[in-house]
Amino acid sequence: MTGPVEVDVRAALAAGDLPQRVDALGFSAEDAAEVRAAAARVLDRPDDLAAVEQAAGRLVAGVGVLPPRDGTAVWQGLPADDQGVLPLLALLATAPVVARFHASRGVPADVSAATLADLGQQTRVHRLVHGGFGLGTHAWEAGYVWSGALYRLGRLQFDLERQATVDGTDQEWVLSTHIPRGERLRPADVDASLAAALPFFAAHFAEVPAQDVHCRSWMLDARIPDLLPGSNLAAFQQRWRTYGMPGLGDEDALFFGFARRDAPDLQTVPAETSLQRAIASVWRSGNHWLVVDGRLAR
Repeated sequence: MTGPVEVDVRAALAAGDLPQRVDALGFSAEDAAEVRAAAARVLDRPDDLAAVEQAAGRLVAGVGVLPPRDGTAVWQGLPADDQGVLPLLALLATAPVVARFHASRGVPADVSAATLADLGQQTRVHRLVHGGFGLGTHAWEAGYVWSGALYRLGRLQFDLERQATVDGTDQEWVLSTHIPRGERLRPADVDASLAAALPFFAAHFAEVPAQDVHCRSWMLDARIPDLLPGSNLAAFQQRWRTYGMPGLGDEDALFFGFARRDAPDLQTVPAETSLQRAIASVWRSGNHWLVVDGRLAR
């Protein structure tokens, strides 16, 4: 995309096709009704509308910028919104700009739609974790999905990132892998996503020579195959050549395993499923989950 792009936020949120655009972004029926109501309310609140307009301008300025910028910068200095509804509306209003960027790169319409539907997916996760409507991951959406660097290819998401090489001597472009919450990590689905990733980016971002696939996740913790032998998660962990210095991954394990963002006593957290029991067993032994870097073993 070239040249400045402006979005008429008021017109976008008042448009007659708003219900259709909301549905296309993957919202559940319950969340879609909340989105439409929030869009109607903000039109009568000048200060909130101004904040949405400012955020929308920042979002548009980041579309197509590689490597992507820090998504938190989009929301700095804007009025506090604990549930993330104002950022959600800015993302909603600017989604067509991102879709046009996708089209300018020749991205198939179904891939574009699946990618942008992460907005609805993240809102569903917010309701699951917090018990109500909102969007706590608006920085993620701004820095990854709305940058135009991330795409959902089947079960997994991939984005273009500049990272240090495995030996730490240089910088290189890689495809970083993300695992959306919800569906099982069936090996055949993971196979299909990984097989599609490098060819997709080579076709649509030929000027960015990504040669490797990266993942940084608690799901790469080396204890998983022993704790969950024969599981989909174990099969996923074993795909990667791990390297580097691990970080603490308790928060990630708590979020993905228990759908919680609070800070309970990890050694006494209720564990009902086999995954939860495996996660909790590490805490109850006095240890921590680790976030680990890996490159796809090929």
